[in-house]
Amino acid sequence: MRCNACWRELEGRAISTTCGHLFCNEDASKILSNDAACPICGQVLSKSLMKPVDINPNDEWANMAMAGVSPQILMKSAYRSVMFYIGQKELEMQYKMNKIVAQCRQKCEAMQEKFSEKLEQVHTAYLKMAKRCQMMEQEIGSLTKDKQELQEKFSEKSRQKRKLDEMYDQLRSEYESVKRTAIQPASSFYARNQPDLFSIPAANMVDSREPI
Repeated sequence: MRCNACWRELEGRAISTTCGHLFCNEDASKILSNDAACPICGQVLSKSLMKPVDINPNDEWANMAMAGVSPQILMKSAYRSVMFYIGQKELEMQYKMNKIVAQCRQKCEAMQEKFSEKLEQVHTAYLKMAKRCQMMEQEIGSLTKDKQELQEKFSEKSRQKRKLDEMYDQLRSEYESVKRTAIQPASSFYARNQPDLFSIPAANMVDSREPI
């Protein structure tokens, strides 16, 4: 048997109530000194409605208490005693179940708190990542714009380079032409027949001279 208030194991004497509950002496005194209400069913109690009982009576007490009692009364008392014991066990099981439920609820609340904390951390990290992604998108847009501008500038520079290459090739061709013209011999510009001085005899050369 256990006290229906503190649920400690009862030893020796206890206090039984007319509402079918069992308390230790300390809790019974507290109930009477406070609001005198049963903590299980709420019935108002008084000293006349609370009876001390022996939890573990010896054989001598059982023999004296049951002596001279008719079998009908013994069976009726035994039935009430069994029902009281069953009621106490049901209350004890209910107390244990309530205790287990309270522990589970406490664990669930702790887990819920941790989950909420983790969820808040994940949400904060998500907001940071979203902001970072937005900044990266803006940076990508700026880089794309710069890339387009650089491509346009590169295309313009490429066109200018092609023009310069064409001008360079033209100037080089003109330079090569002028160079070839400049190194040609003078005979190619002034062509005339010159006599061979070694093929004419000396007498003829003297005779052929005109008189002064």
